[in-house]
Amino acid sequence: RAASVYYDGLLLGSVTTPSGKRLGLDGYVILGNEFNSYGSNFIFPFGGELFKVNMFDKELSSAEVKEMADGGLCSEVEEKYGRSRYLKWEDMLLEEKSGD
Repeated sequence: RAASVYYDGLLLGSVTTPSGKRLGLDGYVILGNEFNSYGSNFIFPFGGELFKVNMFDKELSSAEVKEMADGGLCSEVEEKYGRSRYLKWEDMLLEEKSGD
């Protein structure tokens, strides 16, 4: 499996995970910081803005990612992926925030 990161529809990079490796059902999603363990210090805190961040349970094609990027901030193109949208932006907005 590969994990790929896109910005405005352009592939920034990807890594391949070993066959059979799975993510646990518990844990943390940390964006813009180094995180070694719960309660550790924030070394690289993120000071920007995020909008419409989604995580999917399948790898999207570059055409699918480009379609979302081209749709712009007000599009709802990601809605067509239904339950494949594993971690949804609107759900993240409801979670308790921490940090400055």
